[in-house]
Amino acid sequence: MHPVTPSTPADQNSELRHTPPPLAGNVTELERLRRELDVRNCALDAAATHFIIGDATKPNWPLVYLNRAVARDYGYESAELLGLGPATLFPVDLNQLQLEGLTQALTTGRELRTEMRARRKDGSIFWVGFFIAPVRDPAGHMTHYVGIGADITARLEQERTQRQLQDQLYSEMQERERMAIELRLAQKLESVGRLAAGIAHEINTPIQYVGDGVAFLQSAQADLEQLLEAYRQAFKRLAASEPPAAVIQSVEEAQAAADLEFLSVEVPKAFERTLQGVERVAAIVRAMKEFAHPDTNEQSPADLNHALETTLIVANNEYKYSATVETQFGALPDVMCNVGELNQVFLNLIVNAAHAIQESGKDAASGRITIATAATRDGVVISIADNGCGIKEDNQEKIFDPFFTTKPVGRGTGQGLAIARSIIEKHGGSIDLQSTVGVGTRFIVRLPVAGRSAAQSSKTSQVA
Repeated sequence: MHPVTPSTPADQNSELRHTPPPLAGNVTELERLRRELDVRNCALDAAATHFIIGDATKPNWPLVYLNRAVARDYGYESAELLGLGPATLFPVDLNQLQLEGLTQALTTGRELRTEMRARRKDGSIFWVGFFIAPVRDPAGHMTHYVGIGADITARLEQERTQRQLQDQLYSEMQERERMAIELRLAQKLESVGRLAAGIAHEINTPIQYVGDGVAFLQSAQADLEQLLEAYRQAFKRLAASEPPAAVIQSVEEAQAAADLEFLSVEVPKAFERTLQGVERVAAIVRAMKEFAHPDTNEQSPADLNHALETTLIVANNEYKYSATVETQFGALPDVMCNVGELNQVFLNLIVNAAHAIQESGKDAASGRITIATAATRDGVVISIADNGCGIKEDNQEKIFDPFFTTKPVGRGTGQGLAIARSIIEKHGGSIDLQSTVGVGTRFIVRLPVAGRSAAQSSKTSQVA
């Protein structure tokens, strides 16, 4: 046997250089694949997202790979988790339903998105959002599963805080709406209370007509009963063959006592006055009923000219001694609205106009309230003007502010115009004023015919 001579490094290099080409190619390919794998591992370790790979062919689906983010966020070393099942990270006692879904998905080879509560090595709990998908071999068999996730605790807390803020905002909006409704009701009751004495007076006058007429008719009825009895006696006397002259004389005396000629003229007038009184009371009651139309959230078509006429009847005692009302009503389409709320607006504006005229020193002969209505392309305009004292320019910007008033203490709360604007804006409309001190004031109300929903749609389309 020939002795074996040890090879030198130069000889190893020479042998390597003389390695057959196929073997050298395999080494180069393996090195390239190893470098690519290292790059992928480094990239996954650099990511903040959790990335795991588990073996689906073994019991409990042990982890065979996890990136650095998983080890860091769960408080483990990577080597501690390799070979353990996902239940180590997602305990059954915290995720029973989610793990049942995970088991079913992996068993059937389906993808799954879920949120689970994870437990760190130190026992602390946090929320994780996870996406799990099967990995299949060329034959289509599932060999592994891959999971991608992230710590979503901060996001869930943010969402919870946002929900709390939304709930709080909604609650505050409801409370604000409730207070607004109560404030409108209180202001309406204040208006009705202020008008109560005037309405009582308005009803008392026609009631007096009715009372006087009924009293006169009662007296006339007694006189006519006596006359009727005289007629009955006359028939009996004639049947007993008494002289007709004597009978006729007694009848004429009875007619003179009853004053039949007077009754024949005045009784129809008494009936007419009584009917007029009843009709006037009925008109006032009907106007009050329409004015006090129950407030609801539902809107319905309404004739605003008729609503203004109704409000004028209700407020008659407020202005009849200080101003003459002139109406210039144009043809209006029915407007979708809450007519009870708009009646309250009209009442406030009419009463304010009457008070302004009173403060200017005018009376019913010189004071004037002009109410005009007109239709526009898709809405209506209501104008209520007076020739009263006017509003100072520096007060015009504050006139719609809550609790602002220029009236003496005890005559106004400063809520009327604030509530009026709130009601008009609620209907999708607007209210403006034009005023000159010593000349008068004009309030202009604009309302959409189709109601608040149409106004909101129009605003939305304009924004878009």
